[in-house]
Amino acid sequence: MAIFTDLPLAVSSLAYLGILLIAAKLGEEAFRKVGLIPFVGAILVGTLLGPGVFNVVDAVPTITLFVSLGINFLLFISGAEEFEADRLRGVFARRTTLLVALGQFAIRFLAITAIFYFLFGQATVALVIGIVAGMSSAGPLSRLLTDTGLARTDEGTAIFSQVVVIEVAAVVLFSFVIDLAGKAVTALSIAVTAAELAAAILGVVAFGRYVMVPLLEKVESRLKSREVVFAVIISILLIAGFIGQITGFNAAIVALFLGFLMQKFLAARPVLMEKLRAFTYGFFEPLFFAGLGLYFVRVTPALIVTGLTIFGVALAFDSAVGATSAGFFHVDRWRNAFGTIVNGGVDAALLVSAFTAGSALIGGFIYSATAMGIALLSLTAPLLFRRRAQLVSIDHEAGTQKKVVMQHLQSMTAQEICKTLPTVAVRDDEPVKDAFMKLLEFDARAAVVVRGNMPIATLMLRDVTGLSRKEMAGMKVSEAPLAEVTRVLEDEPGLNLTTMFRETNVPIVAVVDEDGRLAGTILEREILRRLAESLEEQEDGAAP
Repeated sequence: MAIFTDLPLAVSSLAYLGILLIAAKLGEEAFRKVGLIPFVGAILVGTLLGPGVFNVVDAVPTITLFVSLGINFLLFISGAEEFEADRLRGVFARRTTLLVALGQFAIRFLAITAIFYFLFGQATVALVIGIVAGMSSAGPLSRLLTDTGLARTDEGTAIFSQVVVIEVAAVVLFSFVIDLAGKAVTALSIAVTAAELAAAILGVVAFGRYVMVPLLEKVESRLKSREVVFAVIISILLIAGFIGQITGFNAAIVALFLGFLMQKFLAARPVLMEKLRAFTYGFFEPLFFAGLGLYFVRVTPALIVTGLTIFGVALAFDSAVGATSAGFFHVDRWRNAFGTIVNGGVDAALLVSAFTAGSALIGGFIYSATAMGIALLSLTAPLLFRRRAQLVSIDHEAGTQKKVVMQHLQSMTAQEICKTLPTVAVRDDEPVKDAFMKLLEFDARAAVVVRGNMPIATLMLRDVTGLSRKEMAGMKVSEAPLAEVTRVLEDEPGLNLTTMFRETNVPIVAVVDEDGRLAGTILEREILRRLAESLEEQEDGAAP
């Protein structure tokens, strides 16, 4: 029996939420420290605290509500960040990529579904396992490609493109399955459900493009308040999810589409996007992943064997299909195999939706076993991928000289670099005019904005020069257009900064200590100078 069961629900829920949130974050950090996928740590914590093992925390309705909200917000952020609109259009414009990736998902889905239909004898259960275990997630893959230096390469783009198609196909198929659940499966019901799904998707797209974004722009221009815009976005997500749910379209999928449609709006407002990230990743994400573990039934040998079976089948079939399709894209066979089976994002949200939906598609045992299999796959795929792509690989094209230069930079840490450089930082409460003069003094394109000794944002020179003289004189830095701050720990290898600057497109990073306090700043140009100095040293050493 869980603790606090004798207390009123409103009281016990506060304790359960507090325990679950801090335990989930600690679990994520523990896994991050040892180089494993952080969210699996949160799932493990939820499993240990919930009915699956120690039964300390009960999945009371309040926690279930927060987990459900977590699905929506996590998918909203995924839609806003994972699928770059231009990149996605490019993917669907390439017929080979589209057809091969769809073929991959079809083979994986059909094979896994057939196996588990044979084992369990239930079509709906087999379909859910086939979709979730046969799909991939673009968000975790994007981070993996960045970590290994492949994000902007032709090979990385090819792998990412396949996963995007697979993920979109899985989301649409899942929406179809969940809409069809509870209906008599006939040719007519399938056609009607498909038509309803198409209409729902078109409705969401039309609302996002022609109503939601123009509404937010009007609210922003008239009220001049980021907090109101933030509140309107949250309100729209909740109401749109409600409408989607009562019309038979899953609320989480609605959030995913709305996030995708709001990409440009949020990209132009980095401070607002940072608030949404903090709101989601600081609160809802850990509760969501811990909630995945909290829904586990009692962990038994039978559950473990079933989870391992799902993991083994998914790993074998998905990687085999990925390895086979590598030849179509002229990429490394095993990098393609393991890169196209990365999980740990939308797939987890779909699994929870299948379990918690009004007409639950799967029971607690199947949910728990599938979640275990997906968690194991999420841990294994990146490890196998990294064995084929070492961290920030810089190799063949530039020859030995470039390799020596990069190794020189790799030997330096961010702390060692920033100690030799001036700290380009401005306070959030100082006038924009003073900050502008400071940028000119340091000949810098950007400065880190600090509150006390904590970095909170980035002030870009291009945004300041767009202000009038009156605005510069009367406006504080905190009121000016600000970009997201990029932080690195003091022990970050200097070489990794080159990748970071390329991926974030921000010309300055804040070097912080373990408590998040500012230790110094590094401008992108200084890294380029280090590379140039190393190159000169190499040439001098090679001179007779």
